[in-house]
Amino acid sequence: MSKWRERYAAFEDCLAGSLIVIGVALIFYGVVCRYFFNSPKAWVDEISTYFVVWGTLIGSAVALREGHHIQVDVLYDRLPVSLQKACNVFANALGVLFCLCFIFFGGKLLALYWETQQQSTDVGIFLWIVYLVIPLSGLMLGYRFLDNLLASLKQEVKIEWNG
Repeated sequence: MSKWRERYAAFEDCLAGSLIVIGVALIFYGVVCRYFFNSPKAWVDEISTYFVVWGTLIGSAVALREGHHIQVDVLYDRLPVSLQKACNVFANALGVLFCLCFIFFGGKLLALYWETQQQSTDVGIFLWIVYLVIPLSGLMLGYRFLDNLLASLKQEVKIEWNG
C-alpha cells in the first residue's frame, strides 16, 4: 500500500471514529444533564445527531475498505471463480454508479440549502453545513468502490481443467 493510501485510510479511520465518539459523548452529556441535574440541554440532541450521522456516513467508506459491509455469500462461495469475478465487477460498478447519483443529488440538495441559507431550528447551524456530508461521503465511498472495481478487474481467473 502506498504512503498516500495509508495516510488516507488513517484519515478516514480517525475522522469517522472521532465523529462517532464525539456524538456518543454528547448523548451521554445530555443524559447526565437531564436525569442527574434536571437541566436538559436542547442543543445536545441536534448536535449529537449530526455528529453520529456524519460519522456513520463517512464510516461506510471505512467499512467498505475493510470488507465489513453485510453480505450474503451462500451462493457466491459456490460459484466458479470466473463468475465470482463477474459478480465483484458488477457489484462494484453498481456501487460506483450509486455514488455518482449520491454525489449528484446530494450536491443539488446542498446547493438548495446554500441558496436559501436555511438554518436548523434549535442551534441555528446552516443546513448546507449539515448536508455537506452527503456529497463528501459519496466521494469517499465512491473512491473505495472504484478501488475495489479496479482490483476486481485486475484479478486473474485461473481456469481449472478436469481432464
